[in-house]
Amino acid sequence: MEIKNRQQSLLGLGLLVMFIVAAAIYLPSSALFYRVLIGLSFGYALARASMGFAGSVNRLSRTGSSTLTSALMVMFVLTAVVVSFMIYGDESSYRLNIYPINSGLIIGGLMFGFGMTFTSCCATGSLTDLASGFSRALVSIFFLSMGVFVGFNTQATASFVKESWITSERGALFKEGVFLPDWFRFDGFDGYLGALILTALLALIVIKLAQRYERHYNEKYKVVVEQSKEISYTLYETLFVKPWKMRVSIVIITMLFASLLWLYDKGWSASSAFGLWFAKLLMLLGVDASFLADFTHKPIALFTTPLLEHGPSIQNFSIILGAVFYLMIAGVFSAKFKAGLVITPKDFALYAFGGFIMGLGTRLSNGCNVGALYTPIAELSLSGWLYLVVVTIGGFTGNWVLKTYINKSCSV
Repeated sequence: MEIKNRQQSLLGLGLLVMFIVAAAIYLPSSALFYRVLIGLSFGYALARASMGFAGSVNRLSRTGSSTLTSALMVMFVLTAVVVSFMIYGDESSYRLNIYPINSGLIIGGLMFGFGMTFTSCCATGSLTDLASGFSRALVSIFFLSMGVFVGFNTQATASFVKESWITSERGALFKEGVFLPDWFRFDGFDGYLGALILTALLALIVIKLAQRYERHYNEKYKVVVEQSKEISYTLYETLFVKPWKMRVSIVIITMLFASLLWLYDKGWSASSAFGLWFAKLLMLLGVDASFLADFTHKPIALFTTPLLEHGPSIQNFSIILGAVFYLMIAGVFSAKFKAGLVITPKDFALYAFGGFIMGLGTRLSNGCNVGALYTPIAELSLSGWLYLVVVTIGGFTGNWVLKTYINKSCSV
């Protein structure tokens, strides 16, 4: 394999080093600098492995491929094991995503899954997609941000979002959800062994169902699986360009998740920052911060704090740059960016609709595929597994609508 644009590749390496040095010098705290490093690593890993949460549902529905779904399940279990060692006996010291089990979770998950089929990305996926699908990702991000902002009020006031149908003892310490170890306190390990076994069993069930669907899909559509060709790489390409295997990204993302939890007492979340970005835009147009605080039921300091001092925003911005730097180092950024500029009015409408539905859905379910799916499952919350079910149903339904009524060829 030969790098298509060596100048771009070297420029990407240089800019990456310069950006890290500048962040270390100019950011006001080490906590924000660590956010930059973690965000860059998330973006780089997701782009280099072509790994996305929305893609697992979309690929399964559109092509029958269960590979990404299976990889994510393995990652969920591995992260749950690591997290369990971290929080064992000290859960109250962390801000765990133990979310309520309620109609908000169900409706929000269905909305998010339905919306992400129209945008072909989720919240985090839209950040990495800015590097290679700029127009689609930009429209999706704008309307997703609008949906998150509009939904802040409902998230803060609606009982169907805040109250849980079922709560466990330690789950009540967080947001009235179910903390799985509470169901297995007889296991001799304060419930963690039983919770991890259940997590692994549920993940195995999902993998087996996905593989069964893949076989059904391949038989129905007479899909012939072609063997991938071996590509030779130079040492430089192996180190910086060669796409990572799923297992490499699984380990890296798991360790990044653990780093977030260790440094900030909270796992990975992404979507709330989008709503803040829309609020900042409204402030540029003259809307007063006190009005935004009253509408969202959030502290006014959130809106008066500069974005470059807001940790989750810093992390999301860095995810974008991590994907950009990988594509530059691989020598393909300019070509992919130019190709991603094309957008039709029909596409614009689809991405806008999908983005807004996703954003609003995140407020009902208290998060996106990161905050309501990956993080809760990794932190042994029952809510994550229910969200997985409804977001998958929403995704399959959205893909059926696209195929049946909109007749749009979807790329994953």
